[in-house]
Amino acid sequence: MSVCAICQAEGQPPHHVTNPVGLLTSRFDILATATHRYGDIEGETHALVPVCPEHVVDVYRGRVPGVRMAWRLGPNDEPGATGVRAGREAGSASRA
Repeated sequence: MSVCAICQAEGQPPHHVTNPVGLLTSRFDILATATHRYGDIEGETHALVPVCPEHVVDVYRGRVPGVRMAWRLGPNDEPGATGVRAGREAGSASRA
């Protein structure tokens, strides 16, 4: 069990986290607790980071400066963002 990276970075009481979340950031205070790094995209690192549910919502809504959800990247996001657009084939491994 890990402690939320954003709680730590913002000096808040720590919340324990069981599963990391995919984030895209260049903030060293957030990346210091990453459990895995997938690589860099235009100066930011795509990493799995322990984040509590409250801060996941804050990141999703754009309330944490310099941090965004990695899975939200795609052609309709910020100019120059790199991502993969999932087609209907990507929705399920089922043949049905």
